Amino acid sequence: MRKAISLLILAAAGACVSVTTPRGGTDTPVVTGGRYKRGADQPVRIALATAARDGNVSATGAWELFDRNGQTLIARARPTDVWSIRFGRSGCDPSATACGSDLTLTRGGAARVVEGPIVARPASGSLIKWNDKRYRGELLISKADSGALVANVVNMDSYLRGVVPLEIGTRTAAEFAAVQVQAIAARTYSYTRLTTSRAFDMYATVQDQVYGGVDAEKAQTDSAILTTRDVVIAFAGRPINAYYSSTCGGSTAGATEVWNDRPDEPYLRPVSDRIPGTDRFYCDPSPRFSWTQTWDKPALRSVLEKYLSSYTNAPRTGLGRITGITEQGRTASDRIAALRITTDAGTFTLRGNDTRFVLRNPQGAILNSTFFRHVTTTDNGEVSSLTVTGRGFGHGIGMCQWGAIGRARAGQDFRTILETYYPGTRVGPIAG
Repeated sequence: MRKAISLLILAAAGACVSVTTPRGGTDTPVVTGGRYKRGADQPVRIALATAARDGNVSATGAWELFDRNGQTLIARARPTDVWSIRFGRSGCDPSATACGSDLTLTRGGAARVVEGPIVARPASGSLIKWNDKRYRGELLISKADSGALVANVVNMDSYLRGVVPLEIGTRTAAEFAAVQVQAIAARTYSYTRLTTSRAFDMYATVQDQVYGGVDAEKAQTDSAILTTRDVVIAFAGRPINAYYSSTCGGSTAGATEVWNDRPDEPYLRPVSDRIPGTDRFYCDPSPRFSWTQTWDKPALRSVLEKYLSSYTNAPRTGLGRITGITEQGRTASDRIAALRITTDAGTFTLRGNDTRFVLRNPQGAILNSTFFRHVTTTDNGEVSSLTVTGRGFGHGIGMCQWGAIGRARAGQDFRTILETYYPGTRVGPIAG
C-alpha cells in the first residue's frame, strides 16, 4: 500500500515539523519485534460500514477501481466519475433479509455485477471518497453477512490524523501536551487492535475510536502526531491496552471494577487525579466533572421496564411496584459496585457498569458514569423518585482526557502524564 502521509504533507498543513526526540520521550525503543511496523508503513483497516446496502465511491482526482481484491481493473476513473455500489441481487428489495449477496456497480445507468472484493485506489495526490467523505489510502468493499463491509485501508499515521481531533478537540497552546498524550494513547490502542481474525481492525465509531477521515484533520493534532511519531505506551515490551475516557471524576478505575470480561492488567488500576496540596482535581474543568440526574416514578418505571431485563433475570413485563433501590458496595476507586432493585416481581442485582445502561435519561442516553451516590423517596412503600449525584463521564479506566488537559496546563509533559495514568509502563518509540 502506498504511504498516505509524509513529513512534507504535514508541513504543508501548517504543522510543526520538529524531528528531534520528543519532549518527554526517549530514543530507546520500548517495543521491538517483527509484528509491528512504524506508523508510516503500518496498514490499518477501519470499518466505515459493516452492513452497507448501497453507497457511492468517487475521488478528488484520478483513481482506479478493481475487482477481485485488486487483481482485475474495472475502470480508470476521472475526478468527476461517481460509481454506485449496491449489495443484493438485481431487482431485490434492499430491506429484505434474504436479498442475495451480489455487489453491483453502476455508472451512467449501466450496471455490472462483480465478484469482489472491490478496491478503490486513488492516484498520487488524490483522495478517495465514500459517500462524499474524503479518506486517505484505499477503500476495500467486500461481501458480508447482511450487507457490504466498507473498510478504509490506510497507514497508521494517516488514521491517527482522522482520530485525534475528534477525541481531544481543539486545545490551547498551553494544553498541547494533552494533545500529544491523546495521540500516543490512540496510537497505542490501535496497535493492540491489529488482527487477522476478521476483515478489519477497528470500527470508525466509539466501539473503538471515532474516525472522521480527512475532513476531521487539524494542524494542531497533525503536529502532535508528528512530534510524538511512533511513540507508544508499553508494558513488558508490548503496546498496552490504552483505554481512556473523558472525565474520571477524581480517580480513574481499575479495569475489573468496570468490566468483568476484561483482563486485570497491572497498569489499569485506580490513580488519583487530585492536585497535590489541594481539594481540587486535574479534571474538574470538565463540564461533566459533577452532575445530577433525577427520575420521577413514571420515568423510573419506564427505564426499568425497558432495560432491566437485558442486564438481570428480571421479567420483560410485569415488574409491578418498585419498592427499593439499595447500594451493594463500593469499588476501590469508590464507584458503585452494584445496585439491588426490589420490585413486586422480585429482587434483581444490577452490576456496577450495567447501571449506566439501565438508568438512562428520557432520550435514551446512558448514565454518565458509575461514580455516583443515590437517594430515593418513597410513597406508600413504593419508590416515587430516584436522584443520582455523580462525577465523571465514561468508564474511567486508563487515561483521563480532561485530567490530561489539566495536567498539561500545570506544565506536565506527555511522558509524565501517561506514566501517571498507566503506572508501571514506559513511553517511547516502537521499532519498525
